[in-house]
Amino acid sequence: MGKYRKNKNILAVDLTPLIDVVFLLLIFFMVTTTFDKYGQIDIDIPTANVESPDKKLPLEIVIDKNGDYFAIKDGKTFPIDIDNLGNILIGIDSVSVTADKELKYQIVMDTITKIKKQGIENLGINFYE
Repeated sequence: MGKYRKNKNILAVDLTPLIDVVFLLLIFFMVTTTFDKYGQIDIDIPTANVESPDKKLPLEIVIDKNGDYFAIKDGKTFPIDIDNLGNILIGIDSVSVTADKELKYQIVMDTITKIKKQGIENLGINFYE
């Protein structure tokens, strides 16, 4: 008759000492840690201005593929002389330059340089086909 043996030599790791060590380390670090109280930060909150400053309207300068300059302001388009740009940029704080895609890039860069010389720092560049 067939007798079979059960293998009673099963290896097992007892986790109880490991858990004890983990809890001891946890308690040790909790006791030795210094708890900082949150410091107070002084913040100067700005006050609101009741008067709103006059907003300067944006200007769009369009350069077509022939090198002709046009300005779009308040929905109106009119031709401009780029050498007389100082008179057009009075009261303007931002300018958008829109140029034809086939236009030489040097013309666009010259225009940007002239705008920057007038003190305009907020400048956008667009290209169209």
